[in-house]
Amino acid sequence: MREGRHEEDLGVFAQMLSRREVLQRGGILGLGALVASALPVAERIFVSEAAAAVAPADATLQAFADTMVPGRNALTTDLGDEIDPLAIAGVDSEPGAVEADALLIYHDPLVGFAALEAPFLAELSTRSLAHGAPFLDLAFEQRVAVCLEGLAPENPTVLVWEAAAAVPFVAFLCAGAQAEATIDTSSAYQVMGYPGTAPNGYKQFSYKRKLSSELTKHGYLP
Repeated sequence: MREGRHEEDLGVFAQMLSRREVLQRGGILGLGALVASALPVAERIFVSEAAAAVAPADATLQAFADTMVPGRNALTTDLGDEIDPLAIAGVDSEPGAVEADALLIYHDPLVGFAALEAPFLAELSTRSLAHGAPFLDLAFEQRVAVCLEGLAPENPTVLVWEAAAAVPFVAFLCAGAQAEATIDTSSAYQVMGYPGTAPNGYKQFSYKRKLSSELTKHGYLP
């Protein structure tokens, strides 16, 4: 890289990797690769007009995310976006994937889930109706049963389901929806006790030993 080149001159991937977000962005990029690998499978799912009109799609995606990483009842996400009142089943007392803005990851263009959304929701709807109601109206135990069917190894479209299921985990474990997540801004980090981004470090988390400031003779270890 030429000296003096500014970050804004770099491509989007170089910019992301230049930040202190390797875990978070690595999760996003890895998720994008998983989604891309599921595209050929998604093309084999028949999407009728009735199935494609799953409404509301965002609420259903939130409900699916809550089934993967359950959480407490909440009205808004960490970033202040609305949560559908039917999305969270409320089976856990702590924040889950929906509150961690899983829906934003579903819509992140770098992830590319938009290409899988209609086929996935079509099959999710079909399997949910076989259990007696749309996914949003199912009890949590029934939602789990639907997801177990979709994620079963013998399901020929399991790769699509795995891509959809990976999104909530990236949102929760990596705080993937936030650029500089901290324990104060990420409900998931509060659950895990992870301090998050700290440009100047966290002194209280050190080993209370002064680090060496010397240099080796040639700038590297022998």
